[in-house]
Amino acid sequence: YAKEGEVAVRITSQRDSMEEAEAAVTDMIAAMSDICGEYIYSINDEEMNEVVVRLLKNRGLTVSSAESCTGGKFAVSITDVPGASNVFGHGYVTYSVDAKVGVLGLDRELIEDKGVVSAEVAEEMAVAARHLSGSDIAVSITGYAGPDADEGFNPGTAYIGYAYEGCSGSRLIKRRAVDRAWNRNNFTLNMQRTVYLILKGEL
Repeated sequence: YAKEGEVAVRITSQRDSMEEAEAAVTDMIAAMSDICGEYIYSINDEEMNEVVVRLLKNRGLTVSSAESCTGGKFAVSITDVPGASNVFGHGYVTYSVDAKVGVLGLDRELIEDKGVVSAEVAEEMAVAARHLSGSDIAVSITGYAGPDADEGFNPGTAYIGYAYEGCSGSRLIKRRAVDRAWNRNNFTLNMQRTVYLILKGEL
């Protein structure tokens, strides 16, 4: 089942007995994991935001966010999950340059030099969010949702910043620009995936 930015796969089996059917499904899950395991985040019909909250709870960790082009959609996606208050306390929506400077404390000269949509700004947003909130992990985003290209960037382009103990950086996201809503939802999903990769020790 193709979804917005994701694919759900349903595995079923008809055998002479329930035991045989369950064994066949287990074998197919193992075969799919061998082929595309790095892209599988749940085999229990969970959404990405649910997996992220569950992993954070299990680890006793917290996450915060600093969002520009998504306008708070990541924070909403996390707090949509029951019990998210145990792992999420702070979300900063800093849509404008003035907000990034005034709320997060970013250097205006850095923004002017590197550009508001840049790896450096995304990383500094995450570092600032982690410092201000005291969270274990912070994730940020700055990008272009569209519908028009801006400053040489096509819609669907964003940098996702991250910061956790001893590490900070950014990820470049470039996807086919469907429309503004699709891009913003896709950015949000990739913010969730960034936290997931950190929790799995893959980032």
